[in-house]
Amino acid sequence: MAGEKKSTTVEEKIERIEEAAAGTMEEVKETISRAEESMDKAKEVLGEGAGKARTRTAESYDRAKAHLADARSALEAARERMGQLYGRSREAVEELYDKAKAQWERLWAEVKKGYAKVKAKLQEIDVREMRDDVVDFVRRNPGKSILIALAVGFAVGYMVRRREV
Repeated sequence: MAGEKKSTTVEEKIERIEEAAAGTMEEVKETISRAEESMDKAKEVLGEGAGKARTRTAESYDRAKAHLADARSALEAARERMGQLYGRSREAVEELYDKAKAQWERLWAEVKKGYAKVKAKLQEIDVREMRDDVVDFVRRNPGKSILIALAVGFAVGYMVRRREV
């Protein structure tokens, strides 16, 4: 048994996915923030470049282009991290689904087995023999039979009577 791997519980897997999601979301927020900063810098540089001489405009354009490339790479990194999180989450959900399906199949097999046992027991019962036994008991014990019938009638009447709520 030392070589067997302990299976993790559903709660542990969900916690791991939540932790991974939280970490990934923080990274995505940071990369989006970096992208926004780069885009703001690009706007700033373009704004500066518009008011200055034509030579400065070319430099500003190149700097803005570099900042936009940084923003693109940051957004690409965020997309990749989100894809990884999606993949891990999907794997965990598929694994949990397979476990739930296997458990449901085991339970269904047990229900079918229990139904077969009850059906076999019911087929073993001889109704005519039971009726003959009841009639014989009533003939031998008429007083007890009347008391039992009275108690059963009282119980059934109590259960089916209307109750005011």
